[in-house]
Amino acid sequence: MDKPAYDVVYSWSQSFDNLMKNKTGQKYFAEFLKGEYSDENILFWQACEELKREKNAEKIEEKARIIYEDFISILSPKEVSLDSRVREIVNNNMVRPSSQTFDEAQNQIFTLMQRDSYPRFLSSALYRQMLGTHGTLEEV
Repeated sequence: MDKPAYDVVYSWSQSFDNLMKNKTGQKYFAEFLKGEYSDENILFWQACEELKREKNAEKIEEKARIIYEDFISILSPKEVSLDSRVREIVNNNMVRPSSQTFDEAQNQIFTLMQRDSYPRFLSSALYRQMLGTHGTLEEV
């Protein structure tokens, strides 16, 4: 993985948005989540972001069905944790899938990661090591 500059790595500790807006930050966060056995959350979030960028209606429908099967279906090994209200919204949206089909679910998973996993990521050895590899003033 790329080694980002110290100010970039530091900015991830300032807000979850900073982390999630940075592709390298997402990679490190996904690696951390894999160790916590919850990487389905970021994989789902990333799949939703990709769906939003799709313009072709047929591909949108196809991608939406894949996302549903991979992350929403109760049969999926990568099922994300959604409350019943959001699950019902997604099920209703699947009648006519669009690039916004999973917006409510994506927001719920984003909030879950922000409140639950993000603080643990910041105190993890992985993140502390990334900050530490940039050296300290004592080495100058």
